[in-house]
Amino acid sequence: MMFVILASLATVFNFIIVKIKLENKRFADAIVDISVALILGSMFMGSMLGMSIAMMASAMMSIYLWFYPPKVPTLKQILKRKKRNKK
Repeated sequence: MMFVILASLATVFNFIIVKIKLENKRFADAIVDISVALILGSMFMGSMLGMSIAMMASAMMSIYLWFYPPKVPTLKQILKRKKRNKK
């Protein structure tokens, strides 16, 4: 019973973190979070224990990405870099 409660809390925590990231316009960060949750969920699909492990791992990944967000270049930076390379 305790494990189910813990897994539920990890799932809710994960969704709250993704919601906050989307509200703060950290789209790359949120996309990585959602992708990790989906990939881990599909890897451990088939058992309640596996899905719980996937949700807890995804929640830990969300915490890590909160402090160390992915560095994705903006469209402006990409175009500037292409111009520089053409010269």
